[in-house]
Amino acid sequence: MSILAVNKNLIVVAKGLHLDVFDGSDHNVVHITPKGKPQAGDYIVDVIISTDSKYVAIITALSKELILFDLPLSSRTRNFELPRSASKIRCSPDNSKILVADKSGDALEYDINSEVQSSNKILGHLSLLLDILQTNDKKYIITTDRDEKIKVSCYPNTYNIQTYCLGHKEFVNHIELLPHNNTYLLSTSGDGMIKIWNYVNGTICHTIETNKDVNDDQLKLQFIKSMDDDGIQVSALPVVHCAVAQLSDTASLVAVTIHTLNEILIYTVHHENERFVHKLKEKLTLENFPTAIQFENSMLYVYYEHKCSVRVYRVSTDDAVVFDAEIKMFKELSDDVVVNEAHSSIKVLYKRKFDNVQEYQERKKLRLEKS
Repeated sequence: MSILAVNKNLIVVAKGLHLDVFDGSDHNVVHITPKGKPQAGDYIVDVIISTDSKYVAIITALSKELILFDLPLSSRTRNFELPRSASKIRCSPDNSKILVADKSGDALEYDINSEVQSSNKILGHLSLLLDILQTNDKKYIITTDRDEKIKVSCYPNTYNIQTYCLGHKEFVNHIELLPHNNTYLLSTSGDGMIKIWNYVNGTICHTIETNKDVNDDQLKLQFIKSMDDDGIQVSALPVVHCAVAQLSDTASLVAVTIHTLNEILIYTVHHENERFVHKLKEKLTLENFPTAIQFENSMLYVYYEHKCSVRVYRVSTDDAVVFDAEIKMFKELSDDVVVNEAHSSIKVLYKRKFDNVQEYQERKKLRLEKS
């Protein structure tokens, strides 16, 4: 889920039911009008730009629509009604299809060139889906869910499961093919871990414990206590956002945000002699926690929805991360557009570990007696 999308020509951000498409000189602000019955508090969940730069696609939360805008931006749109609320969309490698991960656990496929605007269910999970992608060779669909699983399914015969990538201890909220070597998969989770996988056989190749690079112990304790008050046992701050980019033929950049930490942790991941090595390249200090982050080559884009601005940083091959520009978005938009903070809460993705309310009350009583 990201309401920021970038490529070499465009920056696209969302706020409520508005899009700002910036081409480097002009802003084109679009108000989304779903075809169905208007829903109070509706908002855009996810935004993507096709890799061939021919369209922008979005999904809405309450009106449950997939909407495509042709590029250059025109009045022509294609609307697809979603059967249920969705959490993530991706383009297929050839940009002919949109893959949708929905909150009931289904993965859907929409052919954008078909006159029949209906979905094709390609696979399912027993839990809420959080991310989806198709490998560049189109052989596999990879999906993640709230139940710590990464599922690798053969395509198009997705009833054939290639493997599961198992090792995370909480929900898996992001996956990306490793930019410098697409035969490996990178994942992030509510357990605070970044993992790299051989996704064909399901083996873990490398793990980064991001919480070791968080120096604010009080922040961790506050989160653990807050979650415990809700009956949820955690031991680490979760990864919230993730962005990746190729650094060289043997290395990639990985940027992550950690829940409530006003920093972006930027890692380099090198692959040499059949093994991975990572290094913390930079802790980029921020004024506020960002709404979304994305890489475009060596440029890191950081979006603040409440400020309607995108800050751009240049990440060089040495150890420098340099501020490049700040771009004001939605200049003509009224200030009364409400920023929906509720939908970004990561806490709802955790599962309660107690069996019943009585057990939870007993645990809470013991904790209060110790304090």
